[in-house]
Amino acid sequence: METLDINLDPDDLTLGDLEDFEEFVGKPIDDVVRPVPVLDDEGNRVFDAKGRPEMTTKIPAKGIICLVWLVKRKSDPSFTLADARKVRVTALVLGKSPEADSGKS
Repeated sequence: METLDINLDPDDLTLGDLEDFEEFVGKPIDDVVRPVPVLDDEGNRVFDAKGRPEMTTKIPAKGIICLVWLVKRKSDPSFTLADARKVRVTALVLGKSPEADSGKS
């Protein structure tokens, strides 16, 4: 199965990318990817062993579709939002790419 590495480097984003994201999702990218506190079943914040609040990011499907589109269209300008909607969840690889670990840009 072909995978799609979704390693979004903020340095690669243009103002147009941010505008496209906001237009499609209806919110600024910062509002969508901002970490939020992890809550337990009773609604209390969860803390790690050092007393720091645990955080998570909950990106809605519309945000993931748009991020896939933004990343993929950099290497394939013909890639569309319709194409991004067809990407299987199991094909997504989130996180650092090997190039990021090796110091490549």
